[in-house]
Amino acid sequence: MVGRNFTDDSLVDMHWSNPAGPDVLVEIRRTHTARDVREGLLALAYAVQSAPRPSTGVCVIMDSRLSWKRLAEELGRFRSIARPEIAQRIFIVRAETQPKLFIDGELPEHSDRFMHALRAAIHEETAAISATRVTRQQVKAVLVERWLSKRAPVTLAELRRLTGSSYQTASAALSELERLDVVTGERDGPIPLNGLRPVALMKLAEEHSLARKLVRYTDPTGEGRMPSALAERLLSLRQKGVAGKAAISGVLGATRYFPGLDITAAPRLDVSVYDGDVRFMSKLDAGLVMVDDSKRKATVVLHLQRDCRPDELAAQEPDLAARLDCLADLEQMGLQAEARDFAHQLCEAARRTH
Repeated sequence: MVGRNFTDDSLVDMHWSNPAGPDVLVEIRRTHTARDVREGLLALAYAVQSAPRPSTGVCVIMDSRLSWKRLAEELGRFRSIARPEIAQRIFIVRAETQPKLFIDGELPEHSDRFMHALRAAIHEETAAISATRVTRQQVKAVLVERWLSKRAPVTLAELRRLTGSSYQTASAALSELERLDVVTGERDGPIPLNGLRPVALMKLAEEHSLARKLVRYTDPTGEGRMPSALAERLLSLRQKGVAGKAAISGVLGATRYFPGLDITAAPRLDVSVYDGDVRFMSKLDAGLVMVDDSKRKATVVLHLQRDCRPDELAAQEPDLAARLDCLADLEQMGLQAEARDFAHQLCEAARRTH
C-alpha cells in the first residue's frame, strides 16, 4: 500500500507498507544545496521515530547538481550524530529524471512492488514541479532578455501575459530588480531597465544559471568531434525536424551575437533545451555518454530551462539561444573575464538603442 503524507505533520512524501518487513517512508526533494539535504534527512528521522510500525526512511534527492559522493558524505555525517537506532534506518539515493529515470544509491528495499511505487512517486513529483507556476527568476529573465534584444518596454500586465505569471510573482520579480537598481518603483506604465549595468547583469546571469538543469555528456575515447562540428551537426538535425527546441548557446552563441568578442575557442558545445527533450543526443553523436562528475571534461552540456527569448526573435533565429543563456553559460564554465566582456558589450548595445 502506498500513501501520501502519511504522518500527522506531513513529513514524508510516500509511505510504503511492507508486508514482509519494516515499512519504507520516502522524502523526495529537488535541491542543489547540502542544507536542504540535511533538512530532508532530519525530517525522515522524525518520521521514522514517530511511525506506528517499524520503518526505514529513504531521502530521494532528485535532479541535483550535488554528486553522489557529496550525498554519501552528508548521510555519513548525519549517521554519526543521530541516535544509532535511528541512524542506521535512514538511507539516501540520487535520482535523475532525464533522459530516463535513473536511481543511484543504497535502498533498504528492492522488491519490484516497492521500486514501482518509488518510481511512480518520483514521476509524480516531477510532474508537480513541471506544472508549478512561473518563478520570479523566469519573469526577470524574460524582462532582461527583452531589454538586451532591444525590444520595447512592457507594462506589468503585458509582462504577466508574456510569462503566464501571477500578479504577485511578477510584482515580486520587479521588486527584486528594483533592489538591484535596475528598475524604478513605478508600476503604472512601461517598465524600462535603464539601470541595467554589467555588474547587475552578471548577477542576474548567475541566478539564471542556477535555476537551470545541466545534463553533461563526454566522449570516453577523447577523440570526438570538435564543438564547432557538433554545432553544425545540430543545425543539420534541426533542418530535418529534430531538436526543434534546442538552441546553440555558450561560447559559440556569444560569438554569434558579437563576432569580434575577445573570447577563447569554445571548449565544449553548450545547448539550451527549451522543451526538456534530449532524445536528439543519440543522433547528434551516438558515442557521447552522460556523466555526473562536474570535474570531468564535458563535450556537450545541455541546459534545460524555459525559453526567455521574445517570440519574434525565437522565430527569426530559432537555433540561437537567448543572450542571457549565453552569458550564464560563460559564467558557469568559469570564463569570468570573457563573461564580463560579453556583459559589457550586451549592455552597451542595448543602451545605444534604448
